[in-house]
Amino acid sequence: MLANNPFIKITSTGKEQVVDRVKEKVELQILLNNAITRGGLIVVEGQPGIGKSTLVNLILKDLQRSRKIKVINEEFTPVSYNKLRSINLEPPLKTVLILDDFNNIEMLDKKSQRSVVDVTYELSQKIAVIIIDNRTDGVSNELKNSKRYFERFHLYGLQRSDLRQLIIDRLNEARSVPTENMDPFTEDEYDKIYKKSGGNPRIALLICSALFDQKESSII
Repeated sequence: MLANNPFIKITSTGKEQVVDRVKEKVELQILLNNAITRGGLIVVEGQPGIGKSTLVNLILKDLQRSRKIKVINEEFTPVSYNKLRSINLEPPLKTVLILDDFNNIEMLDKKSQRSVVDVTYELSQKIAVIIIDNRTDGVSNELKNSKRYFERFHLYGLQRSDLRQLIIDRLNEARSVPTENMDPFTEDEYDKIYKKSGGNPRIALLICSALFDQKESSII
């Protein structure tokens, strides 16, 4: 048994192997490339913890290795409207604006929400804007209702093999000698972890953390 619970941190540690979401990476990278070239708005949707921000940041890091790109990463809060209005563009640098946790827009009244969407869309006519939203059909519906053009990208749970690799990677962070087994978890336990989480990495790590502590306490 490992001495320390490697699942305490339920967000990415940055040490996990990037083996998952090959198809999604390609699809989103194509959308990003187009938006960086001529401006555009991409709405990335999915459950909390599904990996939206991780995927976006990973792709942008790859793009920055080959292109001169300025990335502005803004966690959305009620005061973000003023920040959006004062963004200083620096040509000829290509700019990408990431608005994370855009679901926080629900804290604003309807008039303020429309103002935020308006200024965000105006920015997207000049630069690449990525909205990361935990809601399903949240900002997408508002954009559709106003007949504005945008790209929608919905992220679903990991496949079984990818979630397995994520768990093994976490276990290996605490092992003196890395392996490709899931010990102390059994195959039956992994089946339950996948079924309960639906492939959501954050939920899976929470389940693994509780199960790991349970196994450790039973030995003690």
